[in-house]
Amino acid sequence: MKKTIVSLGLLLTLATSQMAFSAETKAVKPKKTKALELTVLHINDHHSHLESDKMSLTLDGKPTTVNVGGMTRMAEEIARLKKESKNTLVLHAGDAMTGTLYYTLFEGVADAKLMNQIKFDATTLGNHEFDGGNKVLKKYLTALDVPVVSANVTPDETSELKGEWAPYIIKKVGGEQVGIIGLVVVGKTVASSNPGKDLKFEDERIATQKAVEELTAKGINKIILLSHAGYDMNLEIAKEVPGIDLIVSGDSHALLGTQFKEIGWNPIADYPTQVTSKDGNPVYILEAYNYNYVLGNTKVKFDAYGIIKKIEGTPEVIIGDNLFQRKGADKKDYILEGAEKESLMKYIATKNFIKVVPENAEAKEILSTYQKEKVELGKQIVGKVEVVVPGGSENRIPNAVNPNGSYAASLVTEAFLYKLQTMGTGDVDMFLQNAGGVRTAIPAGEFSYDTGYNLLPFANTLYVFSMSGAEIKQVMEEAIEYSTKEGGSTGGFPYGAGIRYEAKKSGELGTRVTKVEVKDRITGEWKPLDLAKTYKIGTNSYLAGGKDGWVTFGKIKDTRGGTDTYIDYAKAFIDYVADKKSITIPTTTNVKYDFNK
Repeated sequence: MKKTIVSLGLLLTLATSQMAFSAETKAVKPKKTKALELTVLHINDHHSHLESDKMSLTLDGKPTTVNVGGMTRMAEEIARLKKESKNTLVLHAGDAMTGTLYYTLFEGVADAKLMNQIKFDATTLGNHEFDGGNKVLKKYLTALDVPVVSANVTPDETSELKGEWAPYIIKKVGGEQVGIIGLVVVGKTVASSNPGKDLKFEDERIATQKAVEELTAKGINKIILLSHAGYDMNLEIAKEVPGIDLIVSGDSHALLGTQFKEIGWNPIADYPTQVTSKDGNPVYILEAYNYNYVLGNTKVKFDAYGIIKKIEGTPEVIIGDNLFQRKGADKKDYILEGAEKESLMKYIATKNFIKVVPENAEAKEILSTYQKEKVELGKQIVGKVEVVVPGGSENRIPNAVNPNGSYAASLVTEAFLYKLQTMGTGDVDMFLQNAGGVRTAIPAGEFSYDTGYNLLPFANTLYVFSMSGAEIKQVMEEAIEYSTKEGGSTGGFPYGAGIRYEAKKSGELGTRVTKVEVKDRITGEWKPLDLAKTYKIGTNSYLAGGKDGWVTFGKIKDTRGGTDTYIDYAKAFIDYVADKKSITIPTTTNVKYDFNK
């Protein structure tokens, strides 16, 4: 992928739009039509999670492993609810792509085919729809039969994407016209994805205002904003742009619905979230978590002026009907049967936010085609490895036999930094990775997709933080302490690219790392880590959550956040091998570690 350059013209356009917005926002009096009862079913940010994910939920007070989500179960539940509802809209708030091998191999086509089967009434573009550039986005849109809306992205006249979406659509439901406007987050898309230079982006709020005014001028008084601009931005739009009734949100992966606390999840707000617009009318924000885990389900009553007079929302966590597992007194897993399973089913039946759903037969057949291809394509050769690159559990920490440690982990960090520096604005300075995330040595010979996923088997993505030099050093100190202390894990030992360090085994927390240098991404010069300077640092999503003893990462994520690129961990390395065509042992692991002291 080529580096995307943010032009001065684009920045000026966005700045001008912001100024214009604050000066020109105005309320438009809606026309009287007819009342409407409407059911809105919605998902967002499924990120190519087409299969169910196995996870533990607290059910009837006990940790219970179940299959959660999956597009085949989502298809079945949507089909059931559509039969039960007179007037229904099924909406997808963007980021259908990027995150699993299904995207890696099929570049959105598998997602599109299943979305077609569900028959979404509309979808919008998420920032990750642009990850593969115009070519991949075109491939996805060509396979997609669902109307696409995005009011703030405009292709040039000569762009291959010209005509692939509209700012909004008007759907006739129950004899009434409903306007559906699309929106994508601008800053993140431009800075961290790969949109073509032939695409022009407009400020989220001013683009929304324009579309609302156009729809209102057409006599439309029931307006839904299908917005991949994130929960917080959508709160602001709801307050500042009059004329919107519902915002179906995406991008932030927000879990809404306080009832989800019962199953061990952490919702951030009510479902739906109510906001009062500057015209005094209510606006309701809906978001349905991520990865096909939750289906948003909202029933709305509009009056003749398009004002929502009643709303009832019930988001549903979708779980499979084929796995209910707990741990016994002996700490071993067992499958629930008989009276225990019957008791659990009775409990679930009393909870309207938990739905046990079988797989939809038609959707399952579609998915099976790609599952078979996934197996075959896993054998595809992308490059070669000249000699064995040492790694695995025996090389996690430098030792007497191998004083340099895991060359495989070091090479992986180089690949991840390469990926981050050749996409978006390319301003990531360094990458840090845990040794345990790289499970094996890299064998000599042909390198296939299967090799890549055996090397990096975890469902991680690449994550980016802005951090001070002092915070980076603290993370490294924590990682070394965790990897060497009793009760810790050698898998936490740190390796990096764009960063090199010297450290010792012994000492108190904060004293083990004795020297750190950072490679200037412009000049290539190695310079001492500046404790007061802010750097951009990449890591994997597992470590970003504070795992493996990397505590400071988790604290920063919880307090000021970072950016999940949703770039598949293993695919990033596979792409690197494909680009380089041949790889070998790095000249250094960027680590000097005194394992005797």
